[in-house]
Amino acid sequence: MATLLLLWAAGGLGPAGVLLALLTPLPAAYVHMRLGASGGAVVLLLTATVLLVTDGPVGILLYMLQFGLASFVLPLLLRRMMPWGRAIAWSTLVTLVAVSLFLGGYAVRSSQSPGELVDHYVQSELSKVLAVYQQADLTPAQLDELQALAGRTAEFLLLAYPGLVIAATAVLLLLMVFLLARFSRGHYRIAGDPITRWKAPDVLVWLLILGGFGVFFAQGLIFKVAVNLLAVTLPVYFLQGFAVVAHFFQQRGVAPALRVLGYMMMVIVNPLPAIITGIGIFDLWVDFRKPKIKKS
Repeated sequence: MATLLLLWAAGGLGPAGVLLALLTPLPAAYVHMRLGASGGAVVLLLTATVLLVTDGPVGILLYMLQFGLASFVLPLLLRRMMPWGRAIAWSTLVTLVAVSLFLGGYAVRSSQSPGELVDHYVQSELSKVLAVYQQADLTPAQLDELQALAGRTAEFLLLAYPGLVIAATAVLLLLMVFLLARFSRGHYRIAGDPITRWKAPDVLVWLLILGGFGVFFAQGLIFKVAVNLLAVTLPVYFLQGFAVVAHFFQQRGVAPALRVLGYMMMVIVNPLPAIITGIGIFDLWVDFRKPKIKKS
């Protein structure tokens, strides 16, 4: 029931329901962690049954691709004591393969290319956002500026769509891991280093370097690939920078309320996200968390 309430509330609120949408997989994942695969499967089956009545087969398919598959695969791997970083990576891969197969099959059936399907989806979502703002008390000049911004946003989303989908899926799974850890209360354990000690695999830096060179010096298909590489790797290094800051918060005994405020500012206050990402990148060479040896 909690899954359905979150799903319907997120859909009813439109763009404002993004935060609730991020919580949609949590109930099924939590049941899976507590009761095992059979418990998680029962939650998915009950949700699918209700969606069949209310939204039809399309509703079930969209739910499974967006949330259902992730809420089953991730706990399945975590219960097998796979470190949470690897569990997120494998769950992201499984989800993206399923989405790609669906898009490919739908494209063949509808005689449209995957690019056309993505373009239609992006334009539809931006139209919904513009419709919300058009109801606000904005001047014609402000509306024109907003429409121009929407056009530039659409161009970027179409260019970086694959990378953004990968990043968004991984962020959703990371949030699930964090919340599952918070709600564990000793009933289960999540393997892997705590966030304060987490580091990205060293080899990932080469993808970041290739993406950077491609964005600055390439054109055409190579430029597009480079943009998508950055869309995937930069959030990873933001997480590493986040881990560095969390380490220092813990080391200095910062109060929990202040930590939460600091974390929120790191995510939403410009230019902090870029600074935190830079810290994550330089941590590869500087190793900010390495214990300092005091000179006698």
